[in-house]
Amino acid sequence: MQFRKNNRLLVKKDFDFVFENPRKTRDPNFTVLYRENTKNYPRLGLIISKKNCKHAHKRNRLKRIIRESFRRNISKLKGHDIVVLNKHTTYNNETHVLTESLMRHWIKISREKHHG
Repeated sequence: MQFRKNNRLLVKKDFDFVFENPRKTRDPNFTVLYRENTKNYPRLGLIISKKNCKHAHKRNRLKRIIRESFRRNISKLKGHDIVVLNKHTTYNNETHVLTESLMRHWIKISREKHHG
């Protein structure tokens, strides 16, 4: 599946919806906030802070890795708005470590949807 514009959280109102009453999943690499939405597709928002990752090329790499992982798992995440935040050591990790970390977050979110 593709990562389209309707799969992105783009405006403050959409981010605020998630921040209002979020569910959380955390690990050493990411904090993921999520909330069920009324749509039949997931939406992703990224908050990759300059404070936690000083170099633009490293922030851009993180964003690419997160978007690609999300795109590959879109079918599992239907009906959620998701915001991913990086931790201060995240940018040092190898791609496969970050991908595995995100996979664990996606699985946790998808299980909650099915088991309530």
